Amino acid sequence: MTLLQRLVLAMSIVALVAICASIVFLYIRFQASNDTFREETLSTFAADLRQVLSTDPPLSSPHASAVKARIRELRGQYAILGRDGRIIESSGPQEPLIPYASERTQYFELPSHEGHEALFGISIPIAAPSPAQAIQVAFPKAHVIFDSVLEEFVRDIAWIWIPFVLALLATNIAVLGLALKPLRTAAQEAARIGPSSIATRLTESGMPDDVLALIRSVNAALDRLQSGFLSLERFSGQLAHELRTPLAIAKTRLSLSQDQIARAVERDFEDIERVITQLIDRVRVGTLHYEAADLVDLGGVATEVARYLAPIIIEAGRNIELKIENGPVCISGAKDFIFRALRNLVENALHHSPENGVITIAVFNARISVADQGPGFTNRRLSEGGELLGKTDRADGLGLGLSIVLETMVAHNGRLVLANLPSGGALATMVF
Repeated sequence: MTLLQRLVLAMSIVALVAICASIVFLYIRFQASNDTFREETLSTFAADLRQVLSTDPPLSSPHASAVKARIRELRGQYAILGRDGRIIESSGPQEPLIPYASERTQYFELPSHEGHEALFGISIPIAAPSPAQAIQVAFPKAHVIFDSVLEEFVRDIAWIWIPFVLALLATNIAVLGLALKPLRTAAQEAARIGPSSIATRLTESGMPDDVLALIRSVNAALDRLQSGFLSLERFSGQLAHELRTPLAIAKTRLSLSQDQIARAVERDFEDIERVITQLIDRVRVGTLHYEAADLVDLGGVATEVARYLAPIIIEAGRNIELKIENGPVCISGAKDFIFRALRNLVENALHHSPENGVITIAVFNARISVADQGPGFTNRRLSEGGELLGKTDRADGLGLGLSIVLETMVAHNGRLVLANLPSGGALATMVF
């Protein structure tokens, strides 16, 4: 999971928790306010009846009629209890809403029963000398005025909080995306750096200070890696010189001898020299680097390899053929490494070619192929070619040749394709 995805997930969880907490808070807060408003509403109606009763005991005045009509309009009920236990007046059955046994204000709830709604009410005492002892007023719980106010608030105002939080979350995610853009840019640049482009450095301009510190550390590490690559390349060149010189002297001295054993030893030295060359090439391929402006003519490289190996191939009793189609074929790459890779393919073909066999080098469509007339690649090599590179099909080899070619092609963003010809023989193609 990327850093942006983790931040988005964390912010989404925080937003969800904030929404849930806000809903719970609003519910508790408005429930408390609702209860308070219910009590105040009931107290107001009861106080109005008590005031009317003090000035108009029969409750026949227009004001008394208006209060009673308002209670009925809200589907409420009332009862005025006399001191002798009788009901002075009631909106319903001639009985108290609840038994009255207290000389203080009392709130009560009546559950729904027999088709009647649940009621929330109040009983308030009336001081003597009034003939009434108490007034009881009750309303259906769903019809206190504050319920409608709360419903409208939740529908029209409170739910705005959810889209507001979601909009804030989307804005924060967009801001995070912009803030992390330098890191994504640096990651993309770092992903393009490989053995062929170790001179490339991450862009430092326009980076925030905290990201810039990381970029500079990475660039410093790349500087050290490049220095190590160059040192390794210089070492491999020195090693090649130190090993080849005594081998050349030994081969020269052997050439002065006419003994057949000297000829056999001379051939052994040639094999040793080839293995040393492959080992050096194997080390050097790890330091392969080139720039996009480094153009290589594949036809030119094939011509140089054919010219370089032709004397050895002819002396070994084989033939070499060079085919270049459609004129120059240019790619971006490291010429010396492509030369070594192609040389290894041709030398591999030489070791598998029969007497008087033909080794064909063909250049076409950004490809170089090497074909021979030998026994071809084994089925295991063809089916598991990539995994078997670095191993050999021959008892007298180390399998370095194809490994060098493969790593060279990977460094050039290409591939090595192995196949057998229908007419017999192996075909190795470097696809750029």
